[in-house]
Amino acid sequence: MQLRSRDALIICLEASGMSERQLARVATLGHATVNHLVTGRRTRCSLATARAIEAALDCPAGTLFEDTYLDDVQWDRPDDRSRQRKPMMA
Repeated sequence: MQLRSRDALIICLEASGMSERQLARVATLGHATVNHLVTGRRTRCSLATARAIEAALDCPAGTLFEDTYLDDVQWDRPDDRSRQRKPMMA
């Protein structure tokens, strides 16, 4: 999952009145996970982490994070030589 906006996360966190540590506790996450997202050190996380943060902040699913699964899949492309199979030796 990709964080849509670090600023939006910060605004929601401030509006909730929780600290990063409180959010981590309510979402049952490590403080470092929350801190890395808030500070911009990380912009991606698991679906479970994204949903836990959104639920703890009382945000509808998909408000703060977007699903990037299709962007992460490595599709085979005819022009991508690095992904083409090498012929088997007889």
